[in-house]
Amino acid sequence: MRIGVIGCGNVAVSGHLPAMAATEGIEVVAVADPTLGNLAAAADVAGLGLAGQHADWRDLVARNDLDAVVIATPQKFRPEIAIAAANAGSHLMLEKPLSLAPADAWAIAEAAERNGVVAATNHNYVFMPVYRSIKDVVTSGEIGAPELAVLNFMGVEDRPGAAAYAPRWRHATAEAGGGVLMDMLHAVYLGNWLMGEEPVAVSATIDRRLEGDGDVEDLALVRYRYPSGNVLINMAWGVGPGGVEITGTAGRLISINEGFGTHPFVPADRIVVVGEGGERTIVPEPPAAFGFAAVYADFRDAVAAGRPPMSSATSGARVLEAVVGAYAAGALGREIALPLAPDDPVYQRGAAGIGALDLPPDSPVLRRGMFGVPAAG
Repeated sequence: MRIGVIGCGNVAVSGHLPAMAATEGIEVVAVADPTLGNLAAAADVAGLGLAGQHADWRDLVARNDLDAVVIATPQKFRPEIAIAAANAGSHLMLEKPLSLAPADAWAIAEAAERNGVVAATNHNYVFMPVYRSIKDVVTSGEIGAPELAVLNFMGVEDRPGAAAYAPRWRHATAEAGGGVLMDMLHAVYLGNWLMGEEPVAVSATIDRRLEGDGDVEDLALVRYRYPSGNVLINMAWGVGPGGVEITGTAGRLISINEGFGTHPFVPADRIVVVGEGGERTIVPEPPAAFGFAAVYADFRDAVAAGRPPMSSATSGARVLEAVVGAYAAGALGREIALPLAPDDPVYQRGAAGIGALDLPPDSPVLRRGMFGVPAAG
């Protein structure tokens, strides 16, 4: 499987390229980035000469020796690139989130379907041993049917982006589409995966409590309502507690991380399960040396078999709707239905569309000046 990589920042150089090198049946044949330092660094990791390096992504997409394209640019650039690559017949692996707005994410999924190519997104946490172990307990029935899952990610590290691009780009709505919840939407798809269904509504509290640059939230307390239960996601850039707690109809599960911190920024320590058969403790396996390798093995196999990948562009679009839906719910101070209506400005523009909503005077968006909306007063 011959792959070209577009976007050679930190996640590509430290994550995607080593994972592909560790995955049998995958060869990186080209990289593209307009920042020459990033391009050279990626080419060095991939072992490519000048013929495999492109300053313009369009030149990479136009190559006739590609089976697939990895798109690891900031999300605002992904839709144009993904649709062009799909139209050229390349399978797609996209970093998350797919785009700034659900409308563009669905356009990517539709372009892939129209061209008969596989489109995957990097929802890599479903392959991590600790979450696999939690999912195994849930699906085994040991604690009964899940009624409530609480995912605490209150100690998310605020890691900078590539220095040569814009280290603080994740703090700008126009660049990132949101703050900590958008950056760590892993918790959202984990909630869907653990519940085994999609949410039908969302309510949220959002805030920008830390001083500094940017107009995005750094705290998100979110409740997703499902047909059979609820998922609570508590997330912040900071030093708060982490872990997963699940209430089932016949028991409970608690995962505990090192120092009660947030995984994967600290290692997973143990999972305690209390079910009808009593209490037991699971020690998760250590993570793989290259965390994305299982993602690429699944992508490779999905392309070979002509099947959907574990995390498709369709699931990525749904997750993005759930994220920006939480922003809208927090801005309006009420629960809103999911999926979003196609004519909703937040569906069309993502968080940048919140300014077009009828915000109440006490909205945190007006109070804090978030998502491109000036602070009141």
